Amino acid sequence: MKYTSQKQVRANFWRFTYGTRKPARFAGKSQNELPTDLRCLFVDYVDCLQKSGYISEALAYKVTL
Repeated sequence: MKYTSQKQVRANFWRFTYGTRKPARFAGKSQNELPTDLRCLFVDYVDCLQKSGYISEALAYKVTL
């Protein structure tokens, strides 16, 4: 499945990481307020999606957690 929006990438990241949507403890927090290890995991996730052809390079540069 190809992802075409930031919303799709984020939703699937949370599903991949926690098996559900964004956990309540992270609700309302900006990307920079999230734990560093979680932000690093997101970067690796986006990199893997882009290298595997699931998202475009442009989306990979644009998407934020």
